[in-house]
Amino acid sequence: MWKYKLCGADTQVCNGPCIVKKIILFYAGITTALIYNQVKGDDALDADKRVWTLNSTAAIPKDEIDFGIQGADFYEGCYIDHALGEVLVVYKH
Repeated sequence: MWKYKLCGADTQVCNGPCIVKKIILFYAGITTALIYNQVKGDDALDADKRVWTLNSTAAIPKDEIDFGIQGADFYEGCYIDHALGEVLVVYKH
């Protein structure tokens, strides 16, 4: 069963393997959400583990990625790095 998580700031969505179906960024201004196949912990984010970037502007306040009916395998975990706006994630463990 798919779960939904609304993230208001940097968020560890899954701290272990999960399948991500969709990620949507909402913000009526300029911001970026960086999506990582990584568990954040105390370590810095690894640029090599960034799998997607979402952007919003005042003219286009929503950006999304839909990984399809089966979703994408985030085999380490899913971490979203963003400062502004909200991010909705549809996922399952």
